[in-house]
Amino acid sequence: MPDEVPDDAMPDDLTWVIVIPAKGLATAKSRLADVAGIRRPELALAMLLDTVAAASATHGVGSVLVVSDDERIAAAASALGAIIVPDEPRAGLNAALDHGIASARSARPDCGIALLTGDLPALRSAELGAVLHLALTSTGVIVVADREGDGTTLLAARTPAQLRPAFGSGSFARHRALGAVAVELGGIDGLRCDVDDDAGLQAALGIGVGRATATLLAAEHTQGPGS
Repeated sequence: MPDEVPDDAMPDDLTWVIVIPAKGLATAKSRLADVAGIRRPELALAMLLDTVAAASATHGVGSVLVVSDDERIAAAASALGAIIVPDEPRAGLNAALDHGIASARSARPDCGIALLTGDLPALRSAELGAVLHLALTSTGVIVVADREGDGTTLLAARTPAQLRPAFGSGSFARHRALGAVAVELGGIDGLRCDVDDDAGLQAALGIGVGRATATLLAAEHTQGPGS
């Protein structure tokens, strides 16, 4: 596999749908409360919007589908062109992802599907495109580990029926046990950098975050925590 992200990351013969689950802002990213104070929901939303924006701008992506019941998320993500699907199962993360897969397959029966976490503020479109290129050339499912190697930030397959989401703590090992092939590709630090706590946020800042997150954090720095 190449060591860096190729410029021609996605061929044009398969359309991808990106499915992103989004927890309600009232409870999202609780471990960032010490960092963001009362603006924790705004930070969670900003990171989601940067993830949606990068995914939407990726070559070969036909649509981004956000699974959420949160009205504020729905309004902000749809303004970026995302399709909003209510979390009808309301049975946790993986049930929401299964619902998103079913919705995507119903709307686009011939699409490839990638499941993506919504807390990747440093994600670049070229990174995602490179990984989707690998998924396109794979006969099965591919998985991207987070920066710590424990969790999963992306699970994708050109044949969506193969997808079996098992996200959560230790999910990378579970997805590997279910047959997913690990992506060994350089230059995708933003795709690996999910943000659950201050360490993750600092890592993302070191890479460079998207506009929504950068704007919020700049305002927070100016006004002070909890302003």
